Amino acid sequence: MIRLTDAQAMRLGLALARAHARQQQRLDERLGVWHGLDASDFLLLDALARASHGGLPTLRLAQALHLAPSALVRQLMPLEKTGLVARDAGAVLLRPAGRQLHAEAAQTVGAVCAKAWAGVGLDPCGPDALQSQLDAVASGAVIPTPSAAPAP
Repeated sequence: MIRLTDAQAMRLGLALARAHARQQQRLDERLGVWHGLDASDFLLLDALARASHGGLPTLRLAQALHLAPSALVRQLMPLEKTGLVARDAGAVLLRPAGRQLHAEAAQTVGAVCAKAWAGVGLDPCGPDALQSQLDAVASGAVIPTPSAAPAP
């Protein structure tokens, strides 16, 4: 593993922010036109769809989406009014209409993401390694470097 300088880390972090902004814009455009959702709504539905029993405690869902609980409640209101989700006893549940819309929107998200990655030219083990690194950045986990790794 290499250790980045602060300047390299800044350039990489800003490039990641630009890539995220552009990808979110692409997703918002396609999801809005075809499904009446935006990317943040899809992420919420996706978190619920992946949860066992199609629901999560409100606080856990907020943490999974990196949102304040109050921001999550504001985001849930229109989804609840349209019958996509339900709130019950401190939990958020994915309703059948939400599961159906998520399944349809997932195809759109997959196509948009595939197109974005098409020109990158990742090597065969690249996607798994990159996903692991991005997940670590998102979670705030510290990835041990050779100098910080525990001795065997």
